[in-house]
Amino acid sequence: MTEVTSLLGNSNGSVTPPPTYNSVVIPLPVSSTINKLDIKHRLLLYNNDRRWNSLKAILQLLLLFLLSTLVVYLTLKICLPPLKEEQKQLIRLPKGIEDLQSLNKVLAEYMEQYYFSVMTVYIVVYIFLQTFSIPGSMWLSILGGALFSLIVALLLVCLCSAIGATNCYLLSHKFGKTFVKKNFSEKLDRWSEQLQSHSHNLLNYIIVLRLSPFPPNWFANIAAPHVGVPLKIFFIGTFFGVAAPSLIHVQAGLTIEHLTNASDFKIFSFTNVCALILIAIAVLLPVWIRRKFGRVEHELNDENNQIENINPSVAQVV
Repeated sequence: MTEVTSLLGNSNGSVTPPPTYNSVVIPLPVSSTINKLDIKHRLLLYNNDRRWNSLKAILQLLLLFLLSTLVVYLTLKICLPPLKEEQKQLIRLPKGIEDLQSLNKVLAEYMEQYYFSVMTVYIVVYIFLQTFSIPGSMWLSILGGALFSLIVALLLVCLCSAIGATNCYLLSHKFGKTFVKKNFSEKLDRWSEQLQSHSHNLLNYIIVLRLSPFPPNWFANIAAPHVGVPLKIFFIGTFFGVAAPSLIHVQAGLTIEHLTNASDFKIFSFTNVCALILIAIAVLLPVWIRRKFGRVEHELNDENNQIENINPSVAQVV
């Protein structure tokens, strides 16, 4: 006869023993229940830990930004020469040609006596903008052409751009892995496929990448560590890649003092665009030649292998 018992207990609250069938104890699936609870608990801990790590990365990045801002402020306070009140109002990040002309007039008065102090401020501010992908570096490149000589300005712009972009690369590698992969997963996958096809000419690819606006420089900076671009190649490629557009910006800065109307100021002209295209072709030409000769060499090796496979069969026939 079958004995039927309650799984929860008796009416008086006491727990009854496990159910039996023909005096055989039926085991309850206790282990499976515990495993499910354990998995849920681990998932909850994992999600909480992941959220905490993301929050901690944001707080650390914010702290670095505040410290960097303090460094820029102290540099301006210490290195800039004593300025008049009306001049202090003009010391700000330029947003247009009028701001650029006003800032150039103020700094040009002190260049002879405070040359290296002004250069130090220029370098620190430029690297700060590039590190945190803050717009305005193009206007600083033009300002460099107005303040310094062509060679010095071009060298400073290329060096500051490479250092700032490398700092952004390192910050993204350290603090931005979760954010970048969560918000740009599709773009990362597409760019990773492109990088694989250019893996043998990665330096040339990074140089050309800096010549073109696609993808934007800020995205290339934060995405590069997550698609396998080595830091050394990233730095060198950025240094030489920004040289051509920076040369155009620096040359534009040489004309600021002679402008009487802001509308006459032009950065990109037909000649400049053609120059950028020719530079891109010059960089890609070695890649094309290498691939062309590599394909020919591969075909010759295939033909030699076929001949070697035919010769033994001929010898056997003879």
